[in-house]
Amino acid sequence: MMTAGKSSTKKSAQRARRVLSAQEALDAFLEKRNGKTRLHLNALWENWDIVLGPDLSELGKPLACKDNILVIGAEDNMAMQDLSMSSQDILDLANAFMDSQYFRRVRVVLLQGKRPLTVKRTPREPVLPRRLPAPPANLGNMVGKFPDTFPLKDCYEAYVRMFNES
Repeated sequence: MMTAGKSSTKKSAQRARRVLSAQEALDAFLEKRNGKTRLHLNALWENWDIVLGPDLSELGKPLACKDNILVIGAEDNMAMQDLSMSSQDILDLANAFMDSQYFRRVRVVLLQGKRPLTVKRTPREPVLPRRLPAPPANLGNMVGKFPDTFPLKDCYEAYVRMFNES
């Protein structure tokens, strides 16, 4: 019995909590989920034209980062060839922006209609609720006139309630 008490106090001593500032809590949260790197990658996509310069950024757009490989999409084969020849420069510029050797290599593929990461998503238009048509003139005249066994009795009463509630 006594060992159980000691182990529970040990555990509670190990789990001693302290109050964190919002910044410390956010940093810990992002660190657990690799969030700082994701934020840095997002900044790279947003600044793609500045990081690579006007010539290279026009030839290729970032498509993905898979297993620390930077995937760049090119419009056509000629752009693909130019990007392949400049892949070491692109790798150096991207890693310099990331402040580390994050990317191992660059892979160039054709865009083929894929959406580059530099294109911002447009938010969807909200779906507005339908407006009910004008209620029929004789709405509700049949309420209470159907027998309880009539299959459409509940349906008709719900239809009448729908207009009365709006």
